[in-house]
Amino acid sequence: MSISPLPMPVVRGRIDIAAIRREQIVEAAIDIIAHHGLHHLSLSKIEHATGMKRGQLTYYFRQKEDILLAVFDRLLLLMYQRMEAQDGPREEMERTHSSWEMVHKLLLMVLGPPRPGDLGPEFHALQHTFLAQMAHREDFRQRLAFLYEDWRSHAAEHWKRTARHVTPLARSVSPRTLASFMQAIIHGLFMQMAADPDAIDRKEMLKLCIGVLAPLFGGDAPRRKAKENDRE
Repeated sequence: MSISPLPMPVVRGRIDIAAIRREQIVEAAIDIIAHHGLHHLSLSKIEHATGMKRGQLTYYFRQKEDILLAVFDRLLLLMYQRMEAQDGPREEMERTHSSWEMVHKLLLMVLGPPRPGDLGPEFHALQHTFLAQMAHREDFRQRLAFLYEDWRSHAAEHWKRTARHVTPLARSVSPRTLASFMQAIIHGLFMQMAADPDAIDRKEMLKLCIGVLAPLFGGDAPRRKAKENDRE
């Protein structure tokens, strides 16, 4: 897995060595999990990858579980950074785009042609790793719950502000339920494609998702974009 390092931390004009060491530990853990699986992650492997001794590791992270939580937080940060690099800050997008335009962009991100900077399968594999640990780790469950609630609440609030000409079905349920429905579709697609990238005809699935979701979120797929997608 290739993840670009974050900018070198600087505190009051000086390089923050502690932050650099923590970053090295997190990057090593991400690489081990992505290539060998969570069950192969150990402090000894991180020691070998970073060239640090055990005392150094436990100085920055008291236990392996703390490193795992830092890995998850790092992945969330990278996700937001890459999304903003492609489309701009979320607040600006929500101010200038309708609810349907935002959903349409999300569908294209999942089912459209790959773009530079897109999150790769490694990110979703790691997300599923955390999902699998929820029954054993309450802190993992809380991290994921916060992530999903953040997406869900923003989508629901945005729908309330911008959706127009929605169907009676959409008006009969809460914005939160609509956002959860959209979220379930997106996550379901990600999981299927992570297991088998060829399981889904992307163009057909994109057409189906647009047909189902556009009336609920108050829009129609732009004709020009729909034709462009059909030609790809």
